[in-house]
Amino acid sequence: MAVHCKSKPAYDIFFLFCRTAPDSLSPHALENMKISTVMKCTEQNRCSLYLNVIGTVILDENIRGVEICSMTLGSQHNQCIHVRITKNKLKKSHKQKIHVQANCFEVGVSDHVYVTMKTVPYYCSIELTQQYQVEDCHNKDVGNNVISCISGRLDYTVSEENKTITVHVSNFLEEYDYNIRLCLKHYSCRDIGAHALIKRENSTKSVILPYSKILPCLCIEGWTALPDSRRTRLCPFKDGDNNLSDPVNIILPESHLCA
Repeated sequence: MAVHCKSKPAYDIFFLFCRTAPDSLSPHALENMKISTVMKCTEQNRCSLYLNVIGTVILDENIRGVEICSMTLGSQHNQCIHVRITKNKLKKSHKQKIHVQANCFEVGVSDHVYVTMKTVPYYCSIELTQQYQVEDCHNKDVGNNVISCISGRLDYTVSEENKTITVHVSNFLEEYDYNIRLCLKHYSCRDIGAHALIKRENSTKSVILPYSKILPCLCIEGWTALPDSRRTRLCPFKDGDNNLSDPVNIILPESHLCA
């Protein structure tokens, strides 16, 4: 039996307190809870992440349903689905196993979640719990399809004569503006004032940024103009750069500038 997002969330007195299970009720009435991540996509690169929770229930006259809950440990955000089992199904399938599925718990990239499955009514000794880590942006499917992970690809060329770096951006959300800057990386990347905004109507998707010196810690950083957008960073001068005609003379060992 698959249960999708049409099920109503449950805030039931059944779950305020647990009760002692009757002797006739198997302590293994709930079993085999499995969790995975699924994506719901409205279009390409426009996907949201959801938990897919599947468990097995042994039907019994003492069980009137199942509650499945997901709590995100970082934000304490709680979501619950209440699945009712009809009396007719109980009579026809007593002691038979059915599969219950809930796939409408929306989660974020890298969320750490705690999932529970309980009986209705809630019997103290019959409960399944499991922790689950949602994939991060390094996962290929997540990184290519979830908006918060799409940070863009940076390509560059250096003009030694003009002391400028031309940066071209690709593979990003083109309906949004895009930030580009130069920064000096130590523990974090310190802004040096070379910053530009690529407007979404800009057909070339490139900017020219000035620099004073090429240093090993000089990096190019880009991110979509959205709150909490993931950043992509390129530090091409750390070990020398083939785009420079004389990298030995231009890359300066001035470590205090990189601190």
